[in-house]
Amino acid sequence: MHLQIITPKGMKYDGEVERFQFTSATGMMEFLPGHAPLIAEVKEGIIVTDMDEMDCGNGVVKVEDDEIVVVCE
Repeated sequence: MHLQIITPKGMKYDGEVERFQFTSATGMMEFLPGHAPLIAEVKEGIIVTDMDEMDCGNGVVKVEDDEIVVVCE
């Protein structure tokens, strides 16, 4: 899956991941390859991938066709 994390300061991450996990308004969510399309609210916390952990502020995530775009503070 291709993940992009965009903040007001610019691109924080742009690369391939096998797993993506974050805190949503309803709790923890995890995405693996082939996940159904989704748009969700991101709550401040830590984004976890198979490669790294990153701080993230409130924002939104869009998942479609193994492309994940996060826009957060």
